[in-house]
Amino acid sequence: MRHLGALAKFVFGFSVLFALGCGSYLGNAQRAYQEGRFLEAAENLEDHEAEVARLEPEKQANYGLYRGLSLLKLGDHDAASQWLGFAADIEKKRPGSLKPGERRELENAQGRLAKSTDVERSTSDVAMTAHTAGDTHP
Repeated sequence: MRHLGALAKFVFGFSVLFALGCGSYLGNAQRAYQEGRFLEAAENLEDHEAEVARLEPEKQANYGLYRGLSLLKLGDHDAASQWLGFAADIEKKRPGSLKPGERRELENAQGRLAKSTDVERSTSDVAMTAHTAGDTHP
């Protein structure tokens, strides 16, 4: 019996450490992002991508938000769109997963991303029109 009690304490302690460990890399990435260390934040989160499915929804939403925000700052719009969409999907399915300020940050980032996508698309259209116009032969 005594061994079962010790085993239970060990398992409980390990569970607490594991839970704190999951929170710490998210917290470290959030701090890195807020301090302008976007590459560090993105890489830190990427290192833990395999763990995302096991996180509770609030932490999944935070993971997606800060990974997406970091990637957006680094100019990787496709990956940023994927992770911001991931965070938005969780927030839509489970309202309140993100704090109000985080939700505003998500909406602002998605707005900036949509504008940059529109600019890229219109620039591409202008380039294609110019290229096609130059292809006409007499």
